[in-house]
Amino acid sequence: MDRSFLRALVTQWRTEPALFLYMLGSYIKMPVFQNLLFEKSCWELYNDDDLCSNVTAYHKDEGVQAMENRLFFYSSLTLTLPSIPASLILGSLVDKSRIRLSILIPLVALVLSSLVYIALSIWEHSSPYLLLISDFIFGIAGGYTSIIGVSAAYSVRGTTGNIRSARMSRLEAAIGLGGCIGSFLSGKIRVAFGYTAVFSIITVLQVLAIVYVLLFVKDEAYEEIPDSQPQPPFIRRSIIDPLLVLTRIRPLRVVLIACFCAFGLELFAFSGMSDIQFSFMRFQLAWDDVAYGQFSSLSSLFGTIGVLLLYPFLRLLISDVFLGSIGLVLKMAFLTVLSFSTSSALIYILSILSIGSRFVSTAFRTQIANLVEEDEQGKMSSLVSILEGVAGILATAVLNNLFPLTLSIWAGICPISIVGLLGIALIILIISSFGLSAYKREQEGAMDETRSTESTIDHVDYQ
Repeated sequence: MDRSFLRALVTQWRTEPALFLYMLGSYIKMPVFQNLLFEKSCWELYNDDDLCSNVTAYHKDEGVQAMENRLFFYSSLTLTLPSIPASLILGSLVDKSRIRLSILIPLVALVLSSLVYIALSIWEHSSPYLLLISDFIFGIAGGYTSIIGVSAAYSVRGTTGNIRSARMSRLEAAIGLGGCIGSFLSGKIRVAFGYTAVFSIITVLQVLAIVYVLLFVKDEAYEEIPDSQPQPPFIRRSIIDPLLVLTRIRPLRVVLIACFCAFGLELFAFSGMSDIQFSFMRFQLAWDDVAYGQFSSLSSLFGTIGVLLLYPFLRLLISDVFLGSIGLVLKMAFLTVLSFSTSSALIYILSILSIGSRFVSTAFRTQIANLVEEDEQGKMSSLVSILEGVAGILATAVLNNLFPLTLSIWAGICPISIVGLLGIALIILIISSFGLSAYKREQEGAMDETRSTESTIDHVDYQ
């Protein structure tokens, strides 16, 4: 198989293979990373290797839970805060057709951050706070929000309608497939080979993603309207102009803002629950990274099946907004049961509700992309990246600090509160859908009236 054929084969996938490799490494990392935080927190408090290697011995220890949540909060903060300005700058590069560079920058930083994890996993009893160095390196280069945001902007450029929805669902499928395989393997690799092997494998996957981008992702030039005005300063182009995309006067500005805010609520709920879910399962069900990885793998599998097979088919019959609403309802149902459940078997069975989990972000991203112009896709991807970052910071700050306080009352307080937030997002999404439908009917009525008037004029002229 020659290189030209291979290039033609993978070009249609755009950045999805690189995103898959990145997500595969990320999902291998996440359960293991949180397990490492628990072990380091336990060792920091008790300095007892036998105790800290036995999950069931301290899974109800509120002191360890509190320290782990605090460390995870610091980790998320260190990763996300620097990534916000970097995401704006990298998003602006997409609109300038510098796609390859905007993806390579965070990927290279990610490799460097993984090398830090390898070093600290070898130094077994190092301070858990040194792990923040890795988060800062990745965050200052744009973080995960840039990789996902740039990939989304690149995928939808030059597409419309159902093709855009299909592209976005394929992007979500790459994320879901990486999550499915990565979550399943993570704990098993750690048990068999240790933390250092896990982070080494992750580093190899990240290097492969870089190689793919270098070989197959190319900068695509889009025709731009000539502008005789002088170019604004770099800071304005990269940071201020993207912020103006949301507030720019346009027919459906209110609908765009409503969708943006509803997506923010959903991201807050998703980020918050992602932060505390491992802690919740550990406290409530005495799960380690192996059990949690199996659950996450099942959830990702069903989510990938939903977004790869069901979403494109259902999109032919119903709107993105309706599909997003279905996904929100399924999420709310799962979290409601999770809040009260003490059965591991039931949680595994209910993972099937994740079949609609990726409908939500797919629908929101597609809807928002449909509401802005083609030359605004990169700027809007920057705004969505900022939204993810801000929502992640707020969710991390609130839930990682609130969750340990609820353990002495009821561990389900946080999950059931998230259900309420998703309900608000659902209401906003439905209202914005009505607004969009009303606008379309108005436009169609105006077009019909124009055609009728033109027909009458033509008839008079003919007579």
